Amino acid sequence: MKITDLKVTPVAVPLKEMESGSKMRMGPRVILEVMVELFTDEGIVGIGESPCFLGNDLCSKILESTRPALIGKDPTNVGRVLKELYVHYNLVHLHIQSACWAFSGIEMALWDILGKKTGKPLYELWGGAYRKKIEFMGGIERQDLDSMTREAESRANQGYRVIYTKVGFDPEDDIQAVAAMRRGIKDPNVKIRVDANQAWSTGVAINTINRMAEYGMEFVDQPVLMYNLEAIRTVKNSVCVPIAGHECGWTLYDVINAAKTNAIDYLHIDGRFDAGYTGSRVSAGIAEAAGIQCIHHTFFVLGVSMAFNMHMIASTPNCTLANQGGEHEEQADDIIAGGLMKREGPYMWVPEGPGIGVDLDPERMSRYHELYVKEILEKGFERETENHYYGAMHLRPYFMDECPR
Repeated sequence: MKITDLKVTPVAVPLKEMESGSKMRMGPRVILEVMVELFTDEGIVGIGESPCFLGNDLCSKILESTRPALIGKDPTNVGRVLKELYVHYNLVHLHIQSACWAFSGIEMALWDILGKKTGKPLYELWGGAYRKKIEFMGGIERQDLDSMTREAESRANQGYRVIYTKVGFDPEDDIQAVAAMRRGIKDPNVKIRVDANQAWSTGVAINTINRMAEYGMEFVDQPVLMYNLEAIRTVKNSVCVPIAGHECGWTLYDVINAAKTNAIDYLHIDGRFDAGYTGSRVSAGIAEAAGIQCIHHTFFVLGVSMAFNMHMIASTPNCTLANQGGEHEEQADDIIAGGLMKREGPYMWVPEGPGIGVDLDPERMSRYHELYVKEILEKGFERETENHYYGAMHLRPYFMDECPR
């Protein structure tokens, strides 16, 4: 089998409107992704989805540029094709994260082809399923406190056992936000999970986390700078709330150091940041060897990624906690056949069809590509759909005067 062509389609899919304004967003309320289709000489078409971390325009250009490196390759030779892309783009000299977020859609499409070729769902190719009913957390965007209370109550009533929001801004505001969530969550067994995205110093992290502890915290994600594993370990050893690593475990090369340093209690895995999803599976294996449980990380993705991620979660033994992806309920539609995937409270089920197990809907693809062109590309919102300062991670303290309170 040989790859014969590549098609790249940037899309913008609407999100539902919020009752109160989100502090996290500043442009059109949409999900931006780039859909990938790989064609073969046997008529099998693999599909994938790449995120728009630098904007759909740049992501699309990177993906389009891979065509000469992909045409004529055997798509079932997944590992080799990916390693050749890393070499072709000099990522040994730069860093695998320089383009892996774009390449992630290609890797999905390669695995989809292999699954369709063998007639098996991906979780079977990866050793079988430890679970097929996948649990997700319920996410809440930062907004006014009363709205956060109402949102938390709504998520708890929907059956979510873990409810999440972003912190790492002003510590007092963060504590008030967590307290507001707890006011809406009556069941003490429903836990709160927060993500600081590296924004705190060591002392601020310790003080803030210990003050949050009374509100029933499941864990705090990446409280301090990813590069300082000793600081992360100091925080972990100084608080009564477990600490999870994401940025400090972005790649398999980082995970081994986080594990050796005993810096984290839990680990996020995400093939968009790692050496692909193949690298992410290695990261989960390193964590398993170190006795660390995993959470599959994602945010605001469409049905192709959601389905692919569920195969990863199903086949990863230590992916035992509620996973990210609860934002799926905020979508108004999707680009896959049948629209939004079925969900019951916090649970979704792994697709059983060959490969990823979902198909693109041509009509929806056309509609949401047109929406992208007219409302995002032509109006200059390519990098303006989120509040940059809320997404600035460890740079947030430098821009606090520009973050809406």
